[in-house]
Amino acid sequence: MNNIIKTFLILSVLIGSAHICQAQVVSAEKFKSLVVQQAKKDLQKYNIDDSEISVGHLPVSSFTLPDGKISVEIVSGSNNLSAREFKKININVNGKYARTYYAPIETKAFKHVAVAKEVIQRDKIVPLQAVEFKRMDVVGNLENTVSLDDISKELVATKVFYPGEMITKRYTMAKPDIVKNAMVTVNFRAGAGLNITVEGIAMMQGNIGDTIQVKNKRFNKIYTGEVTGVNQVLVQI
Repeated sequence: MNNIIKTFLILSVLIGSAHICQAQVVSAEKFKSLVVQQAKKDLQKYNIDDSEISVGHLPVSSFTLPDGKISVEIVSGSNNLSAREFKKININVNGKYARTYYAPIETKAFKHVAVAKEVIQRDKIVPLQAVEFKRMDVVGNLENTVSLDDISKELVATKVFYPGEMITKRYTMAKPDIVKNAMVTVNFRAGAGLNITVEGIAMMQGNIGDTIQVKNKRFNKIYTGEVTGVNQVLVQI
């Protein structure tokens, strides 16, 4: 009986030692390094020029994990990356989930983007001569930056942009068939087939099929008509 008990104790010690040997201790600094590498890799899909990532203070000095190759997965709740936020980080060993940890991450992502070099008025086409391309931190606007190709397609500002301000897709739109305050041709059509054409000023923007108001400066009257083409409005009388 005593021999059986001794054998059991020896096996228990050996098994416990094996478990200890299969564990590894990873320092907090090593963990931070893995998080920074993964964060930079995650940003590559946004075609940025470069980035600066830092992980803040951790209340632990090390992690005990199973033995094997360690990798991390930064879990994002949305596509709107913030400059500073606590991130959920899954730690994997040999491709298998091991544990989850939360860490404060500070992110800067740089890209050469369109920036206003003079005041660009709301409801006006963004002119190329009023734009310059500068290296900016685009965190918060990773999917909203504007390129030279975008500007060349004639964007309309939906807010006032001031010098030094980044121009984003959030506050621009594709040029409509009629831009607000643009000179337009107003075609008056009567039921008897009478057509009269005058010039007017668009009081709102619109695309073909939209109903907008136009003002005839000569008679100081406002008419409501349908957009029928680029800078063309039809008023039924």
